[in-house]
Amino acid sequence: MHAITRIETVDESGCIHVQLKKLAGVKVRLIIEDIDNSPNQTPAESLALAKMQEQTGFAKHVLGSTAEDVWNDL
Repeated sequence: MHAITRIETVDESGCIHVQLKKLAGVKVRLIIEDIDNSPNQTPAESLALAKMQEQTGFAKHVLGSTAEDVWNDL
């Protein structure tokens, strides 16, 4: 799979003009993201996955264990 990342500006009519001659006849996936209004926001899906990961047994019992804490000896 080959990915092309481009930042385009939406024109006054609300259109984006992109030419993909090399990909003519190929199915592609378009992902539209507003980078002007939320440049530093983490997507809601990423936050939900991070919260779910915090609740795993590994995170609670191994990473949260005082025996595994490398800062205890400093």
